[in-house]
Amino acid sequence: MDKSFNYRSNYFLKSIYIYMSSLAVLAGGLIYILFRPTEPLFFNWFSVVGIENWLYTVREESLSVYSILPQWIVYSMASGLWAFAYTLIVLSIWTGSKSILKYFWFLSIPVLVFGFEVLQLTGDLQGTFCLNDILWSAIGITIGFITVSVRYRQNLPRLKF
Repeated sequence: MDKSFNYRSNYFLKSIYIYMSSLAVLAGGLIYILFRPTEPLFFNWFSVVGIENWLYTVREESLSVYSILPQWIVYSMASGLWAFAYTLIVLSIWTGSKSILKYFWFLSIPVLVFGFEVLQLTGDLQGTFCLNDILWSAIGITIGFITVSVRYRQNLPRLKF
C-alpha cells in the first residue's frame, strides 16, 4: 500500500475522531448547561463572561424538554459522553505508536474517568457518587475503544494498538 495513502487515511480517521470527540463534549456540556441544577463552580464563568441573563433565558425555554427527559440522560449521560470523547482523543493520538508512554495514556482513561467517582465517594471531590455515572462512563470508554479499533472503511488500513 502506498505510504501517502496510509498517511492520508490515518489523518482522515483522526480528523473524524476529533470531530466526534468535540460533538460528544459539546453534547455533554449542553446537558449540564440546559438541564442540570446550577452549580456555582460550573456556572460562575457565565457571570464573568456576561451571559448569565442569556443563560437563564435559555434554561427557562428548555424546561419543557427537561420534563420529558429520563433522569439518566440529565444526570449520567454527560459522563459517558465525556468518557467517550477522552477515549477517542487518547487512542487517536497514541494508537500505532511504539512509545511505551502510550500505555500510560491508555491507562489514564479508566483512572481519570472512574477516579472522579471514587473521589466523590470518599468526599475528596465535591459531587455526588453515582453508579449510573460509572455505568455510562464504562459504556463511553467501551464505545470509544470499539470506534478506534474498527476500521472506518474496508479499504483503509487497520489502526493497531
